[in-house]
Amino acid sequence: MKSKNAAAGGLDRRAFLKAGGATALAAILAPGLAGRAEAAFSGSLDMLAWDFQPDTIKKLVGEWTAKGNPAVNVAVIPNLGFSPALQTRLRGGDAIDLFYNFAYNSQKFVDQGWAAKLNGLPGVDDMVADMYESARPAYVNAAGDIISAPYFSAVHMMHYNDRMLKEAGIAAAPQTLKEIHDASKILKDKKIVENPYVAYWVKEFCEEYLHTYLLNEGITAFDAAGKPVFADDPKTEGVFEWWQTMYQDGLAPKSVLNDDPGKLSNQMAQGDAAFFVLHHYFLSSIRSLNGPESANVMQGPIGGSNHTFQIGEVLQLGQIADEERRNAAWDLMKFYGWKDSAGKFTVFNQWAKAAGLAAPYPGFFTDPDVIAAFPDYFDLPMISKTFETGSKVVPARTLPWYPDFQAKVGDVVHALLLGQATPKKTVEDLTAAANSAQKGRSL
Repeated sequence: MKSKNAAAGGLDRRAFLKAGGATALAAILAPGLAGRAEAAFSGSLDMLAWDFQPDTIKKLVGEWTAKGNPAVNVAVIPNLGFSPALQTRLRGGDAIDLFYNFAYNSQKFVDQGWAAKLNGLPGVDDMVADMYESARPAYVNAAGDIISAPYFSAVHMMHYNDRMLKEAGIAAAPQTLKEIHDASKILKDKKIVENPYVAYWVKEFCEEYLHTYLLNEGITAFDAAGKPVFADDPKTEGVFEWWQTMYQDGLAPKSVLNDDPGKLSNQMAQGDAAFFVLHHYFLSSIRSLNGPESANVMQGPIGGSNHTFQIGEVLQLGQIADEERRNAAWDLMKFYGWKDSAGKFTVFNQWAKAAGLAAPYPGFFTDPDVIAAFPDYFDLPMISKTFETGSKVVPARTLPWYPDFQAKVGDVVHALLLGQATPKKTVEDLTAAANSAQKGRSL
């Protein structure tokens, strides 16, 4: 990738709702989804992605180029270590027109001048208006700046072994944390399975479970200003008591602090666990393993009347001074993060086929190609409803201080699980970590 001078944005600030719902879809598709750079950009674009199916990425981008758009130089680096590698490149002056990023880095990258705001670009308001309302705060900050587009989205779901529940006399899949504990204890006591509950509790991922479990009990983690209000909710300490009990009482295996999702999926497939909470698409992994219990694993909502955690990684547009180049890169971004020129979810449909990944658009779940892409064992209406009304994205996760907090959560939660900290001290330590991150202290 070549280095070039970067401009400091300069895009107009417009709240997406100004034009959102009032615009007739038929009228907006033509300019919004033109699919080709309106200006005659004759060069090539640079795109950086991480290593999930790199050949597919290049194929998809190649299809976009084949429709008369500019050529794209696609570079791929490992997912593990992606953030520091990307930041090193950008600090060094590398010019990247479009790049993958983690949602929790997105506002930081805008503030650092590494990513552009999207406000005012053709069709961007329509893209945001096309999303579930629940998803918008992940891409639009509190000031109304549009800072990213979707790469993929998912919701945390409960995966459960229906046969084991029936054998234990449990009438329905648990939804609240207490129901999960009680059902796990029954399964363990009846010796149906030794360690019924698994989750991806490695340090790097504990932050997602922090939000999953808090939302599961109706607890708001941060207010609009980023204040850690979970500390003021008396139910928070109870969530940490539950988390510690699940591990200390052996309802979750001791190895779960280091197990990867592949191992956890296989435990479900082999019948070594009855419950697995993680992104909805892990049902694909469990079923495709064809273990003796794979076909008995179902998927259900978690949270009862509360919410589960909606996640997703993002695409960001580089700071591009040249208008023609920027227009071309934005057209590529729309294709990759929204729809193609025919209004189809071409890229998202491919990720659905590849791994059951989703997109935060209601139209995605009713698209015939998408429905055909998902195996029959997925309940797409239930997943769509979970996106629409059963999940939240936690807007604070896009604030510039958040990566420092995210990096600290794993240490604090592992101390809780290992019995080195009480639930009360865990509340205090996470509050201190959030406050410290907001003061700009290095963690």
